Amino acid sequence: MLAFTGLETVANLAEETREPGRTLPRSLFSAIGLVVVLTTAVAAVGVAAFPVENDQTELGERWLRAPLAGIVDALGAHLPDVLADALLVYVGLTGALVLLAAATTSISGFTRLAHSLGEHRQLPASFGRLNRRTLVSPQAIVSVSVISIGLVIGSRVVDDDVAALASLYSFGVLLAFAAAQLAVLRLRLTEPDLPRPFRAPLAAPMLGAPLAIAFWIVAMVTHPAARYAGPAWLAVGLVLYLVVRRRARVGLLADVEPVTQLPAGAEFERVLVPMKLGPIGEEMVATAVALAKERGATVDALFVIVVPLDRELDAPLYELEEQAAASLAEAVLLGEEHGVRVQPVTVRARALGKSIVDQASESGDDLIVVGSSPRWRRQSLFFSPTVDYVLRTAPCEVLVVAFPQGVLEDVV
Repeated sequence: MLAFTGLETVANLAEETREPGRTLPRSLFSAIGLVVVLTTAVAAVGVAAFPVENDQTELGERWLRAPLAGIVDALGAHLPDVLADALLVYVGLTGALVLLAAATTSISGFTRLAHSLGEHRQLPASFGRLNRRTLVSPQAIVSVSVISIGLVIGSRVVDDDVAALASLYSFGVLLAFAAAQLAVLRLRLTEPDLPRPFRAPLAAPMLGAPLAIAFWIVAMVTHPAARYAGPAWLAVGLVLYLVVRRRARVGLLADVEPVTQLPAGAEFERVLVPMKLGPIGEEMVATAVALAKERGATVDALFVIVVPLDRELDAPLYELEEQAAASLAEAVLLGEEHGVRVQPVTVRARALGKSIVDQASESGDDLIVVGSSPRWRRQSLFFSPTVDYVLRTAPCEVLVVAFPQGVLEDVV
């Protein structure tokens, strides 16, 4: 299991992938195959360098914690001293960098997972709020640091600290893999029509779930650290879950939908929301109104009439003007229903992004709310040119509402 450390972190980065349904399976399967090939190759070379004699090999004793360094040391006898020393230094440095990268990705995955659990009331809500400067939850960073230090210190108490940490890792990963396989089977039964960009053969989870559970039981039986520390960790998590759900007055099995939140410490009195016709505009205005209601702010609803270059800036565009009036009227009505003052604004411009930034400067807005369509994440830009321009030049905070794949594909 340790050879595949870090591959599970790929799932935590799905939101930053332009085409997760196509890109993630390809990259994940390629990585798994590469790990198998490299691990097998290293094992073959290691056994060739340190042959097994009387059921023992130096690779499993002297070089147990640094097998690659042992292989290089064995090869050094057949190389010039300078080259052998350089190769040994290279292996040591790359090993340290790999460990650093693994630790970094693990921390990144922990913070993302903690943020999601906090949003869904499976951890305290503070874990679901991002810091304004770092864009991660400070509670998550502190927690992962304390837990990591505690694990390292605790592992020193046992005789074989490496085996103890490895068994704990296998305990958690096997349990998570089993839960994921069972979740796939349940979704196939309860949500058969759910859109699936990638669909694994049903035999995979049907075979994987019992195997993962079987290996998990073996880890529990054969490793004391997994047998005692693993269940204790689960018990602590269960108690924390019960406390969080009770304080939030949410059922133990109830689904909790995350709400749009600003980073902690973000304060504002005026919110600017660019308008667009149809459900896109309604969704963005609803988000702005909800935020304004929470903070007691007002909303500037901006409708930009983009004038073609072949027309005068003040040329009559009656149809667009009527659409703007109707759209803004709906925004004002929505604000009245929620007790939020919505100020309608109509401007004419050549470029949408520049007009949004100019209006924010002129009105003294503290926050701009814009939407990001998933179709841009499938192209060369993560955001549309309009959203990218606003993010780069806005005089105030910008909140980007990123819609998932298949939802409001036409948003700017």
